[in-house]
Amino acid sequence: MTRHFFQMLLYLMPTLAGIAAAQEHSLKTIDEASNFMQSYYEEPRPDLIEGLIVGLHSSGYLQKLNTAPGVIGFFSEIFAANPDRRSQWQAVIAKQDDKVKAALGRAFSVSTTGGIINLEGHSAELNDEYWGAFFASGNPKFIAKLVDQLRYFDERNDEMLFFAGATAKWSLSSNALNQPGVRSAIEQAKLKADKRTQEIITELLAKDPSSVKQEMIEIIKVQRASGKWR
Repeated sequence: MTRHFFQMLLYLMPTLAGIAAAQEHSLKTIDEASNFMQSYYEEPRPDLIEGLIVGLHSSGYLQKLNTAPGVIGFFSEIFAANPDRRSQWQAVIAKQDDKVKAALGRAFSVSTTGGIINLEGHSAELNDEYWGAFFASGNPKFIAKLVDQLRYFDERNDEMLFFAGATAKWSLSSNALNQPGVRSAIEQAKLKADKRTQEIITELLAKDPSSVKQEMIEIIKVQRASGKWR
C-alpha cells in the first residue's frame, strides 16, 4: 500500500545539475529524467523531448514500480501542445522498449480524447497522472483536481478512496514546499473549496511533508489493526 509514497518521492524540486543534464540530452539516470519532467512547465523546451523519450529507456525510468501514470500524464499534455512534432516523436518512440511504447502510446491516446483533465475516478494512480500533466503544462486545473481529492482523506471505509485523498495531501504538501507555482495554485483552489477541504489545505501547507506522511501511515496502521483494511 505504501508504494505510492515512494513513487511520489520522484516529484521533488529539480536540481540545477539535473536540468543541465537534460539540456545536454544526457538523461541517463532516473533522477535526470525526473528532474527534467517536473520542472518542464517552468521553461517548456519541446526540442528536448526527443532526448527525454530516449532517456526513459536508457535510464530505466519506467522499470521502476508505478512510474507509468506520471509519465502518461506528462506526455499526454506534451503531445496535445505540440501536434506538429507528433510524427517525429512517434518515430523515436517506435525504437524504444515495450514499457516506453506502452506508456507513451497510452499518453498519445489520452491526448486525442480530451486529456487527463477529463478522466473520471479517484485513485493514487490518477493523482500521479494529474501531477505529470501539471508538470508538463503548469495548468492550475490539475492542482484543483488534486485539491478535490482531499475530501477523501477522512474516508475510513473505502481504502482506495482514502489513498486518493491521502496521496493528494502528501504530494500537495511536498510540492508546495519547493515550488511556488504549486503553492499559488493550491491557495487559489482553496478559495473555492468547502470548509473541511480548506482545513486540510491549511494543515498541509503548514506541516512538514514528513509529518503528513507519518499521519497517513498511522491511519493505515489503525485501520489494519481494526480489521477494516487488509
